[in-house]
Order: sequence, then C-alpha cells, then structure tokens
Amino acid sequence: MRKLFGFFVRLLRLMLFVVYYLKELVLSSLFVAWDIITPTDYMRPGIVEVPVDLKSETAIIAFANLISMTPGSLTLDMTPDKKKIYIHVMYLYDRDDFIRKTKTQLEKRIQLIFE
Repeated sequence: MRKLFGFFVRLLRLMLFVVYYLKELVLSSLFVAWDIITPTDYMRPGIVEVPVDLKSETAIIAFANLISMTPGSLTLDMTPDKKKIYIHVMYLYDRDDFIRKTKTQLEKRIQLIFE
C-alpha cells in the first residue's frame, strides 16, 4: 500500500513538473522570439557555474538536458564529480538570481521526482 501511495505522489509531482516546464518553455520561447523581431537587443550573454545537489545519475542527466531544451540557455559542461554544471545563458541580468532560480525551481522539482 505504501509503495502504491509513493507511486501516485511521484506521478502527481511529475504531472506538476510537466505543467511548470511547459509554462517556462513557452515563456522563454516568446521572450527569445520577441528579442529577435524587435529592434531592441535585450541579450546579455554569460556563462554561469551552478552547483548541483542531485544524487541520481538520471536526475543529473534530466537536469542538464532540460536546461538545454529551454530557449536561451545551454548546458556547456559538467565537472567530472558532477557537482557543478556550466550553463551559457543568453539573458543573464543577475548571476546570483539565475543560480537561485535554477536551484530552487528546476533542480528542486527534478529532485522531488527522481529521489
């Protein structure tokens, strides 16, 4: 019974994550498209080192791939111990805010699904 409950909790978390990620995907796509079609250039590219707290290999791979699938960001590299990931960001206005949002929103949700 307990395993079945855990399965449904994880399934609910996965569904909520899909909704969250689709929202982020649409918003970032619209922002990049807006930047392309308007004469104003909002781009402020940069590379950010983000610490990774995920333990599962699958969760780390999902984290890196989901970052790359989002328009405006790209996973560049990861340290051999998988404790840090390097991300190229097209719109980097505040480095600390980007790291905080990546960890508290994306990484935390992935952690709830995989661990």
